[in-house]
Amino acid sequence: MNTPEKPVSSRISDTVQLALKITFGLLLVGYVLRSRMIDFSALKDVLFSADHLAIGFAFLLFSAVCCSLRWYLLASAQGLSLGLSSTFALNMIGMFFNTFMPGSVGGDLIKAWYVAGREPQNKTKAVFTVLLDRAIGLSVFFFYAAVTLIFYSAWLVDHPQLRWLAYGIWGFTLGSALVGGAFFISLTFKIPGSQWVRRQIARIGIVHKIFEATMLYRNHLRAVLASLALSATSIFGMTLLFKILGDALGIPLALSQYFFVVPIGLTVSAAPLLPGGLGVGQVAFYTLFQWAGLENPEQGATLCTLIQIYTILFNCIGAFFYVRFRRSPSPAAVAT
Repeated sequence: MNTPEKPVSSRISDTVQLALKITFGLLLVGYVLRSRMIDFSALKDVLFSADHLAIGFAFLLFSAVCCSLRWYLLASAQGLSLGLSSTFALNMIGMFFNTFMPGSVGGDLIKAWYVAGREPQNKTKAVFTVLLDRAIGLSVFFFYAAVTLIFYSAWLVDHPQLRWLAYGIWGFTLGSALVGGAFFISLTFKIPGSQWVRRQIARIGIVHKIFEATMLYRNHLRAVLASLALSATSIFGMTLLFKILGDALGIPLALSQYFFVVPIGLTVSAAPLLPGGLGVGQVAFYTLFQWAGLENPEQGATLCTLIQIYTILFNCIGAFFYVRFRRSPSPAAVAT
């Protein structure tokens, strides 16, 4: 069945929005360069070091493997036929497209499109695992930041903006914990009104499918816990990479402080303006390093740029998987 074509007015609106985002992103990059947020001399010294490049690729590969395992566990719990090699290939393809699509989550759209084609009988479940995979990663990101802000609460005194950001992070983390706890506790304790809610959800097709897919995870607590552990491990590895490269740039920041800076900085970089979070990431890390009390906050923008360059180079490996990977259903998917 052919997908219905969008009205002309809708297509014009989408084009205008994209043009505005790109324009704003380019202006942001211009602002970063004009305000000299990046120390290109220090960046060059570390960037062209073979040792640092090898370290960067090693940590990025480790993160990719952890994320692939996480998605594989979530997909297996749904009874999907995606193997570990397929999830790794799709992750690499998603990372490859992140290099060219606005923000740093555009690759998720590509992953969802591919996995829907591979699982024609379970499209909703397949796409849902992509969204859940991203949600789990984001929740653990904020958990690290929430814990760090507890130990560095002195930062909040002099920075009202950071105080409100902290409240938001703590609220999101607490809400995620309560929702997750209630989700699994409901296996043992009956929640009043839950049957009525189920009946209302059953009336809406797509919502009902998502709800049923979510309910499957109540029987796969180990898979969910393992996914959280893999997220924590992946984020720890990325934070450690920031620390190692930050030390190479001479940044006087403790590893524990990076657990606030990195999650928030990378989350802000996901804003869909320019590919890879260019411009947005520099401003975010500059501001966060400034709030952390560093005398030279441009080191934050420099470190962000270094990580972005290594990430772009690593993501280009995904082109190999893009050329070889097929979107057509696997034999196991067809059989189901």
